[in-house]
Amino acid sequence: MRSFLFVLSACLLLSGCNMLPEPGSLIQAPKLASAISIENESIQAIAKKYLPKGTTLITANSPISTDSVLYADLDGDGQEEAIVFYQSKNRAENVGMFILEKQKDKWEKMFAKKGLGYDVNWASASDFDGDGKQDLLVGWKIGSAAGNVLEVFTWNEDGFKQLTKVNYHTFESIEIQGDQKTRLAVWKKDVNDIYDIQLLKWENGALIADEEHYPTYFPKVVDYYKSRIERVPDASYYWYYLADAQLKSNHPEQALNSIEKGMMLKTIVPSFNQFTDLKKKIEKSLKEYGNSNFQYEIRDADVTLEIPKEVASHITIEEGNASMDGYAVSVYISSEKKKDLLFAIYIHSKNMNIPEPDRSLEKIAENEQYIYFAKKNKEKINLTGLDPEVKDIYEQSIAQVDKMIANVRPGLVYPSYVSLEESGVIKMVTEAANKYWYVTSGGKISGAIDSFTNEGLDYRYMGSDLDTREKLNAFLGESYTSSVIQSYINRANIINHNGKLAQPNADGGSIVNHEKAIVIGMRDNGNEKEIDLKAPLGTSYYYEYVHVVFSKTKDGWRISSDIGTF
Repeated sequence: MRSFLFVLSACLLLSGCNMLPEPGSLIQAPKLASAISIENESIQAIAKKYLPKGTTLITANSPISTDSVLYADLDGDGQEEAIVFYQSKNRAENVGMFILEKQKDKWEKMFAKKGLGYDVNWASASDFDGDGKQDLLVGWKIGSAAGNVLEVFTWNEDGFKQLTKVNYHTFESIEIQGDQKTRLAVWKKDVNDIYDIQLLKWENGALIADEEHYPTYFPKVVDYYKSRIERVPDASYYWYYLADAQLKSNHPEQALNSIEKGMMLKTIVPSFNQFTDLKKKIEKSLKEYGNSNFQYEIRDADVTLEIPKEVASHITIEEGNASMDGYAVSVYISSEKKKDLLFAIYIHSKNMNIPEPDRSLEKIAENEQYIYFAKKNKEKINLTGLDPEVKDIYEQSIAQVDKMIANVRPGLVYPSYVSLEESGVIKMVTEAANKYWYVTSGGKISGAIDSFTNEGLDYRYMGSDLDTREKLNAFLGESYTSSVIQSYINRANIINHNGKLAQPNADGGSIVNHEKAIVIGMRDNGNEKEIDLKAPLGTSYYYEYVHVVFSKTKDGWRISSDIGTF
């Protein structure tokens, strides 16, 4: 047996160490018997004493959480209550909840309610009415066709009372930047995959439409209907709802194109009169816009473009990865027959690869983190065969390229928002990835490390916080399912040697920044959810696609994707 000093080579896979976040910010030692986990086990044991006969504890379907019990300070006394949900073992319609409050070091039931359906679709706590205290939001599943019912409860001087109730099929709890009050993004199914979508807030004792923040949320709805049109381009109803979402996103010029395309198709539902009415609203909005430029937010890259009104209806903007870990925003002029590049904006992180400016690449902006370059299309655009009106639009667009480039600026026009479900997913994925790299590093290792050879592989003993199967299972079990953990232990060739766990002596690293990931897709399969994310590399906007599967367990949601694959 020999000894050597262990050095974690975090930059093994990289060309430069400065591209990685500080390891200390990513990797944390496990807490084998954390107060939270012990408390959670205690609460579950206590909660079982209050369960109605013939019922069992259950985990809410959404949002994804590592705990089956929801903790929140509902009465504003600085101490969290425990919200527990249950379901009948035999009768589907028997579902409900109760709240436990700690009184003189003893948990007591303070509130109980029978549910409205047969499952718990949603359970969260946030400031819904703006009074600075957390309110309870509980969604009961009624049925596939009927959807769900959301109940909002609040604590006041009269006790715990229902504040309001909302029907929905899909639902998001969101927080607008700079505003503590929770908004409800309510999706009610109309026909097939068509939804009546409302952004609601609580004001003066009632739920009202939050029209001020439509431009913040409805770009997500635009993306939804665009994805449907890609699959079925000749369905007029998709074009109608796309136009409505574009109008609410403050882009009437796009909405006019969409509504006119829809009106050229067969219209049944919505009716042609409804199409006509929406077109009038869009034209009115365009008239009110005056001669102002249209502002286009590129949210994934935190940048805004200004497009002149007279050419905006023919402008298409695309975005994606660029060379040297950059991000490109490409601006095209388009007609029904062709599409031509006008210019592109390239965004590069100062902490990663930065191209050298040349004759074709002009530096146009800079902030603390990023440098922005513009590159014009030097090839002459062929205008032969274009209708005179379209040709005029092309010529105006080409003539205003310099103006459009000059108006590019870092930052967004409208406040951003955070989705509770999506932020929870990103947090869990980040924690799970960090746990993997912590285990890969060997855990808490100090001084010299003993190594040995086993079946031709060079092994090292794992740190004192991970050196038994129980410790490793407990650490990874906060994020992953038990079956995935056992599969990983076998796949990683982790063995028990002389009473301690050991792993093959290897280092690694990753610059995938899970913490800054963006959820781009979510498929709900009941007790399993598949999540697709765009995760940037390091501090750049250059991204990789990440696919993660979550499974519902008796202790909460856990990741069932193979460890080390995201």
